[in-house]
Amino acid sequence: MPKPILVGYDARKADRAPVSFGVAAARFTGAPLIVASVHGGSTALGAVGSEVVEEEYESGAGQSLEHLRRELEAEGVHAECRSIEGTSAPHALHDAAEEIDAGLLVIGSTQRGSVGRLLPGSTAQRLMHGAPCPLAVVPHGWTQSGPLSTIGVAFVDTPEGRAALDGALALARRADAGLRVLSVTKAHGFDRTFGGGDPLTPAVTFEDVAGEIRGATERAVAEATAGDGDVEIEPDVSVGDPAELLIAASEHLDLLICGSRGYGPSRAVLLGGVSRRVTAEAHCPVIVLVRGPGAGLEALLGEQSEAVG
Repeated sequence: MPKPILVGYDARKADRAPVSFGVAAARFTGAPLIVASVHGGSTALGAVGSEVVEEEYESGAGQSLEHLRRELEAEGVHAECRSIEGTSAPHALHDAAEEIDAGLLVIGSTQRGSVGRLLPGSTAQRLMHGAPCPLAVVPHGWTQSGPLSTIGVAFVDTPEGRAALDGALALARRADAGLRVLSVTKAHGFDRTFGGGDPLTPAVTFEDVAGEIRGATERAVAEATAGDGDVEIEPDVSVGDPAELLIAASEHLDLLICGSRGYGPSRAVLLGGVSRRVTAEAHCPVIVLVRGPGAGLEALLGEQSEAVG
């Protein structure tokens, strides 16, 4: 059985974007959908400290959650809606994800940013440094315009990069979507030319170095995706700033998948410099994987994990 999808729903803001993404993910994965709203305590209430206000807030949040459940039911979506008590939304969602052994935790971004752009709020930022399962961050105002057609994956030839590619292939196969394998390398130490001081040492240009890097990366991508004829794969290899190029590519993707950074505790979402910028500025939903073996997206599909390449 696929592991469940847990969606964090802020009843105060009533932002449907994370719920809409959770519904879309549940439909193409077949995973159970649980929508959770956290309430209770002075932290959740902005430190108002009034029992009367707290009761009014909890009552309003409960009504909002029930209204959401009825809306989803009218749309033919079966979802379990839960009200979770806790003084810290990140902590409560973390505990809930662990309790139900979630395959994916979905949260929204702050409303301070532009519609269709990611700008993680405090809940997202805290969960990005220790979520117990893959974490999806959905831009404010995101709506599903149709079935997933193009999934992107940030690929580097490391265990974390191969795990991201493995999960992206599994999702693309299940969603009948194309897969764009994005590999970006930054050439260090070259301005325009290097060497060329004597006839035996020919000058090497930046273009020469970039070409070598691009060729090596293309070979790694081809080797990692060899034999998977079920998914239309588009290798996209670039030389430049990885974060900027991934952010630009996200404008043309329905979903972007990134691996966790290559060090730190296992079974936790951990961001590196590139993934931190991408989750803050991407134009589409972004899934960041948990670090470590057996922590990919295959469990969301009810599949066994298999290494790619």
